[in-house]
Amino acid sequence: MKELEVKTYNFAIQGIGLVKSLEKDFPELASNDLRQSMGAVSIKYIDALNAEKNEDFAQNIRDCHSNALKSSEILSKMDEIKNDTFNKQKEVLINESKVIIEKLDTVISKLIF
Repeated sequence: MKELEVKTYNFAIQGIGLVKSLEKDFPELASNDLRQSMGAVSIKYIDALNAEKNEDFAQNIRDCHSNALKSSEILSKMDEIKNDTFNKQKEVLINESKVIIEKLDTVISKLIF
């Protein structure tokens, strides 16, 4: 669980960094939805780890999963950026979101609630 906590945190930080960079250089591509969904991946995962009730843990894991999916979809639909650094960062984030989603799928498959 610690590895996934680090992955979700790094994903959120890198994603928000990408959005901030886009705001400066390509403001038409910067999305508030992307920033919010990427940040929520980490927040919801941390909320799950801190949950006192099983129901709260399960709901926060599902919310984390949902936000990871949404982030991946937004990134995948984003137009090609005329900057190799941004494109590489976008691809890294898409790949990271897939890893996070896969790991969360495993956790969700074991939930009782």
